[in-house]
Amino acid sequence: MENFNKALVTGCGRGIGAAVARELSARSIELVALNRSREPLEGVIESLGDSAPISPYYIDVTDFEALDSLLGDICDAHPDIDLVILNAGLDRPQRIESFDWRIARQQIDTNLTANYVFAARLLPRLLERGAGRFAVVSSLGSYAGCPYEHAYNASKAGARMLIDGLRAELLHTPIGVTGIYPGFVATEMIAGNAFDSSSAIAVDEAGRLIVEGLARGQDEVTFPAEMGQLVSQVVAMPPRERAEVVRKLMSSEFNTA
Repeated sequence: MENFNKALVTGCGRGIGAAVARELSARSIELVALNRSREPLEGVIESLGDSAPISPYYIDVTDFEALDSLLGDICDAHPDIDLVILNAGLDRPQRIESFDWRIARQQIDTNLTANYVFAARLLPRLLERGAGRFAVVSSLGSYAGCPYEHAYNASKAGARMLIDGLRAELLHTPIGVTGIYPGFVATEMIAGNAFDSSSAIAVDEAGRLIVEGLARGQDEVTFPAEMGQLVSQVVAMPPRERAEVVRKLMSSEFNTA
């Protein structure tokens, strides 16, 4: 088992990030909590009470220059960070008939490119310390492109390649790299997506599974197990058959054609 003392977590204001923050705090792990909006994170901090120290920072992770500068300050103020969990994410489905590439770029900047800013700043510090774990929340959606959600799928597939590439690069160092691959989790984000997410698991269960997997030093944390098995089967299908199957995963609101 790996023991962590201080964790940097992004997207802490709600959803999976807030659940992970609660789970880490319950284990007395100090938090460096990042969120774009102030009010949601303040609510999470208030709910946690005095279980563990929390240092909040507010930043739009797609403002790369500002993020890079802030991370420099965070590294100086918290040189003892030994766990990084990059969770901030965005999902905005679109029909191709009215597709806006700007929305797609926003998803890619949030779900993929921002992670490189974190990696560039934080991984050298972890290497200097000679210990730590770097985790990125991707998605089971990173394994197959879905109608209306392909920009999200593409951004999460990019995050999966980032994870695998960093793991290979850091293989013979003391730094662990973990990819986190959730299926449907009952958060605000899935409420507006194009998937049929009626089988979503509770967000606090997701937080527990993530933190337990990281504590065990797992290279990959995938859940729910049934959805992971389904994705493995879908990926092995011929392209047109795969396309038919993923269409059936979409909500009736979107999948009307």
